[in-house]
Amino acid sequence: MSKANAQTKRVFISYSHDSQDHKDWVRGLGEYLTHNGIEVLLDQWDVAFGDDLAAFMEKGIRKTDRVIMVCTDAYIGKANNGTGGGGYEKTIATAEILRDAENRRKFIPVVRDVAGKEKMPIFFGAALYLDLSGENDDDERREELLRDIYEVAPSRPPLGVSPFIPQQAPQETEDAAPAEPPSLNGEEPIVAFSDRFSQAFPGVRGTQWFDDPEIIAERLGILLAQPLKFREGQLAGWWRGPRNLRINNFRQVEGSHFLMDVHELNISRIAAVHQEVYYRKFVYVEVAPDEPTGLYDDPDEMIARQIERSGFANEEYGLVDGKLPVTREEYDDGAAIIEGRPVDIVGRCALRLRHTSPYNFIIAPFMSPINNNKFDYELEEFLNRLLQGDDVFDPMCEAINRLPKREI
Repeated sequence: MSKANAQTKRVFISYSHDSQDHKDWVRGLGEYLTHNGIEVLLDQWDVAFGDDLAAFMEKGIRKTDRVIMVCTDAYIGKANNGTGGGGYEKTIATAEILRDAENRRKFIPVVRDVAGKEKMPIFFGAALYLDLSGENDDDERREELLRDIYEVAPSRPPLGVSPFIPQQAPQETEDAAPAEPPSLNGEEPIVAFSDRFSQAFPGVRGTQWFDDPEIIAERLGILLAQPLKFREGQLAGWWRGPRNLRINNFRQVEGSHFLMDVHELNISRIAAVHQEVYYRKFVYVEVAPDEPTGLYDDPDEMIARQIERSGFANEEYGLVDGKLPVTREEYDDGAAIIEGRPVDIVGRCALRLRHTSPYNFIIAPFMSPINNNKFDYELEEFLNRLLQGDDVFDPMCEAINRLPKREI
């Protein structure tokens, strides 16, 4: 974590109300960004009846770090014709760009299901855009959006040498890190995941449940052992409706407690599911609640409010030197009050997310049929109903089994 990127990013989403489905998709995008630490300004939760819409739109463009403009045919038409919200926002955006050409990077054009030849409003010119139409709306492209907002550029490869200059053999060192991820030698990651699943859950056909912490640790330890990233792509991800991310690290902390990237997981039971063919294998995970950290006021009220909104509750916080908890705000600031004094914690603090209510999710190969944005909200409904005690596990598996295979 660097000080440059430690501050919470604020993003405004500008879009047109084309249909209820489109509004739901935009809300899902806002929830995805929020879940990944970005403060999102969105009319669906920031505007009430009687509010000044023009003032809201102007604040959204002028007072945020980035502006996502969701470009559809309707939005492009309104922006080009200067009508509706899109037209008003276009006027402000154009003024911002004219005031300072560097402001152009503030605006992120996201294209969604544009049938016309022009993919963006005219004032964008030949700007690079992100296409989240149909099957393009996957976790890899959403991660590109996160990287752009957080200003985390992809690693530039090391500069090589001319092949026409004689070279000495490189000197090997004991702690030299590999220059790039290992290769699967042409095998697709989804096949490698299937092989890992078979090693972790030999003989499983259909569904088999596990609730012993040591058995869970052993089986998931095999499935999610390093490496999880290969030249050919990511091995596994986790899915919870629109909340989807790659799995980069997984380890047992103690007993039933595990750490999956930043998520603290008190895993109560898992189900290994083998649905007929190799690309439909997945693991369903249930998580028991942990006690709140004690860092925030009124945790019971916070938990109740989150469950009402999302179906589950969690707390984000920072962990300094692996033992001292600090608030998410202190983590973002890169400094915390320790023993009564402000202390720089940059480079010493790791982000953590603790689940304070029952939680569940699915682990699957990154190219699984589950990685389907059209299925996100149906999956989220299944998972929330399971948390509520409804017997919908088999119907959820049947719905997953009907999903089309993703083209590689």
